[in-house]
Amino acid sequence: MDIEDLRQFLVIAQVNNLQLAAIEVNKTPGALSKVIKRLEVKLATQLFDRSGRNIILNQRGERFRQYALHIVHESDQVLSEFGSLENKIKVNISGPSVLVQFWLPQLVKQFSRDKYDINLHIDWEGQALNQVENGLMHIALATKFAALERSSNSELASVILGKTSYQVVAAQQHPLFNSYPDGKLTSQQLQQFTFACPSVSPFCGIKRGVGSDGWQDGKVKRVIGFRCNDFSVLISLVKEGQALAYVPDYIAMQHGLKLVEVIDYHEVNKEDIALYYKPSMAAGWLSQLISAITC
Repeated sequence: MDIEDLRQFLVIAQVNNLQLAAIEVNKTPGALSKVIKRLEVKLATQLFDRSGRNIILNQRGERFRQYALHIVHESDQVLSEFGSLENKIKVNISGPSVLVQFWLPQLVKQFSRDKYDINLHIDWEGQALNQVENGLMHIALATKFAALERSSNSELASVILGKTSYQVVAAQQHPLFNSYPDGKLTSQQLQQFTFACPSVSPFCGIKRGVGSDGWQDGKVKRVIGFRCNDFSVLISLVKEGQALAYVPDYIAMQHGLKLVEVIDYHEVNKEDIALYYKPSMAAGWLSQLISAITC
């Protein structure tokens, strides 16, 4: 059974559409139809149900997909371990932009440029984890909270990259520091100033609470003047001194923002940031990467 056939089958099974799968793997729909036919003949079973031009992975196909995921994953890692790959190893990494921008440089240091091609796919953490489980990505960057929301029978393993706690931040030139030079003020005084908040969580893309940034608005109200569905726009507003924001501490450090201490607000939103992957029996590049990170 050809590994490339299995690899292309996994893409078809993911999208249930030959045209979309053909674009993904740079093949024609006809060529992918032949891949399905070869596999079905080899297995003596139908993997997809046909309805006109549509195809849908059936129960037998789903069972075979689980085997194909394992075979392709282990094959890639075995070839990596024994150095039998002629071309560069393609490493697929996915995660939300707010995580990838900060943690990717640390990961890239582990890869030799002459041996690896890094392919980045920016997506919400739930989708990123799905991509790893479905064999379309090797690594997902996500919070531990995202993993806890998923099925307990997930086969993904993880390694903690770091921890982050949220901080109220402002630009150096924000008017707040004219009245409170040390950046310390009460929650009542905080209401003099406008916040910029994400319209959805920058990690998972889901609306969580009033500001979707982890602030307990039910306990301490804020004046929210801006809602952004793009986190980079939110940071631009903060850096220009137009608004405050409640962001992970590494974001404050990355953009040179000043911390603001709300002296009577004691709730702290914390997140564990982890790298998620599918373990392998082989001592291939993925196992080597995890060993390097955990040493």
